[in-house]
This record gives sequence, structure tokens and C-alpha cells, in this order.
Amino acid sequence: MTHRILIIEDTPAIARVQKHIAISCGYEAHVAQSLEQAEALINKHQYFCAVVDFILPDAPNGEAIPVTIKAEIPTIVMTGNIDNQTRETVDKYPVIDYITKENKQAYHYLKKQLARLPRNEDVKVLVVEDSRHARMYISSLLYRHKYQVLEAVDGVDALEVLQQNPDVSVIIADNEMPRMNGDELCAEIRRLYSNEDKVIIGVSGSNSPHLSARFLKSGANDYLRKPFNAEEFYCRLSLNVDMLDHIATIRLQANTDYLTKLPNRRYFFGQANQAQKIRTVKQQISQVAMIDIDHFKRINDDHGHDAGDDVLVAIAKTFDKFFANELVARLGGEEFVIYFLHNSSEENLESLKKFRQYIELNSSSFTPHKIPFTISIGLVSKHEPIIDELLKEADKKLYEAKELGRNKVVS
Repeated sequence: MTHRILIIEDTPAIARVQKHIAISCGYEAHVAQSLEQAEALINKHQYFCAVVDFILPDAPNGEAIPVTIKAEIPTIVMTGNIDNQTRETVDKYPVIDYITKENKQAYHYLKKQLARLPRNEDVKVLVVEDSRHARMYISSLLYRHKYQVLEAVDGVDALEVLQQNPDVSVIIADNEMPRMNGDELCAEIRRLYSNEDKVIIGVSGSNSPHLSARFLKSGANDYLRKPFNAEEFYCRLSLNVDMLDHIATIRLQANTDYLTKLPNRRYFFGQANQAQKIRTVKQQISQVAMIDIDHFKRINDDHGHDAGDDVLVAIAKTFDKFFANELVARLGGEEFVIYFLHNSSEENLESLKKFRQYIELNSSSFTPHKIPFTISIGLVSKHEPIIDELLKEADKKLYEAKELGRNKVVS
């Protein structure tokens, strides 16, 4: 979905820069050079957010800000300067942020904010606060930046909400609460979730000089003393959410094959070993298939390694059509593996046969090089607690398929 942004700016050069930034962030950008033009556009369109100049020809004292706010458009204010009078005017309204047009860094910051807003829609934040007024205030700050918000009235309630919503990314917890204090909640959350999975920000109105340290030692990532400045709140929240994003990116890179974007060998063994433990306890049969592209060296020799890479990418996409719910990985070279998590042995064998046939009949259309190719598959089904042993058995079946002439499934 393309988000639409309204840029209200009377200086054409600045408007062009802002529009370029917005488009680079994936927005459809509309520009108004006056408040009158802006009001006309607001009457015609729905806007995801707005960037508003504080001084306009027909709105010299920030009069455009309440117009976008009244239209429920999340608003970023850009100003030539931020003297006390301007700041007081801006602070009257629930804006996303205000940015001074002092240097190039201001436009880098604008780009960061515009890129962040759509991402925030996928971030769940749990507000844990026994004061209804304080809970509503923090939630309103979060809604303004388009976060998904959940609420809990104390630590015990928060743990129940987390159990029901394991995809919560950030917990903002007050300290002084009935049944379970914030620092106690931190310790319990850290017993269940690591710093890489969830961010905890502690808040408190206490004057205790040691409370911030107690929060941090209990597992919090950050701490704010009430009453806090909304601008500082947003900066700290954004930094912590960015940290989670960086960790997720690193995890993805560490566990993903760079070429095919399938899980890599490392990820496969981690997940398969966990699944094997459960199957061993339940005395369930495990099923693993090894898949190899036939005569792949010949493809590289005859068509070049770029063509070979295209074939690998193409078959990786085909796995998703047939085995989207299974653990599929590239082990290396032209060798792939499937650890079956669902269905019966017979159903999985039938899926592999259909997969092999689909490759044989359609592979020439997979890449611009029109290279036809086939695959050989070895499948093993047995009670076996060690994943390496399963792979050895599946590899033997794969070798049998090769010996029998390739383009076969041997189980």
C-alpha cells in the first residue's frame, strides 16, 4: 500500500527536497504552497501524515498546524527557527515532531521519521501503568506515532497480556503498581524473553536516586523519570525500536542464504534439532528429504555461473509453492533439504513426486536462459533422535536416485 503525504511549504526549493525525500520513502506526495491550497487538498484526499511549514503567506503564526491536526493527520512541523514563542505554539498541538531547517542534517532526520512511521504500524507496544490518566497519556503519545498499543493495569496483568500477544516488541512499565512492581516485572520478563526479543522501558515518578539502576539491573533497556518530556520519550523509544530492527536484520543475515534467501545450514540445524527433541519425546517418526539439481556443474560450464545462480534462485522460489509450511534450507551448492513438520509420510512422498514432476515439465521457463533441468530426491522416514543420522540416510537415498538415472524420488 502506498501512503499519501501532504507537504505544506511555500519555498519551492525546500518543497522539492521534501517531496524527493517523501518519494524515496515510498510515499505519494502532494504539495501545497499555502494554507488555502492545503485545505483544498485535505477536502479531496486522505493523508497518512503531513509536513507543515510553520510560516506560510496566509498562515504566518503556525495556523496550518491546527488544520492538519483537526483533520487527524499526523503532523511534522518544520520551522526556520525554534525560539520560545514558536516552541510554545508548536507544543500546544499533538504533533509527531518539529524540525528546524538549520542544515542538511534536518532533512536526514525528516527522512528517518518518514521512513519510521509506516514501520511503526507493525510494532506492538504494551503500556503497563496502574494510573488510568498516565496510561492514557502514554498511549496517546504512541498512537500519535502509529504504534499498535496494548494496555495492562499492573505487572500480573502485563504477563497475561504478553502470553496472549507474544509479538509485543516494547514494554513501557511504571514502577509503583499493585501486585507486582515494575522492576519485578522486568526481572520476570527477562526470565522469559531476551533483550534481543523485547525492549523494556521503565518509568517512575519516584525521587529515589537508585531506582533507575534497579530497573536496568532487572533487565530494562532504558528508564524515564516522570513527568518526562514527550520529545525525549520519542527519541528513546525510537532508538530502542531501531535497536530491535538492527538485531532482526543481523539475525536474518546470519540465518539466511545470501543467494536464494532460503534458510541456511546454520538455521536449519538449529530448528531441526529443536523439532527432533519434541519428536523423540513423543516417539514420532521424522521425515527428511535431500534434493539435488541434476548435472548442475554442466549448467555452470555451459551457461556460466550467473545462469547457475539464476537456476538456484528459481528452484528456491518453487519450494515455496509446494512446501511453504515445512523447514526448507539450502545446505550448500545445489543441495537442498526439507525437514517435514506436517502431514503424513504418504502425503509428503506424494508432494515430493509432484514437485519433481513440476520441475521436469516447467524448469525451462524458470529463468531468462531457458535452461531445462531436473532434480533427484532422497527421502527417509524413521524414528531417529539425531538429525545428522537422518541426513546421512536421506543422502544415501539421494545417491540411489542418482545411480538409477537421476530425475527420481527414492524413499
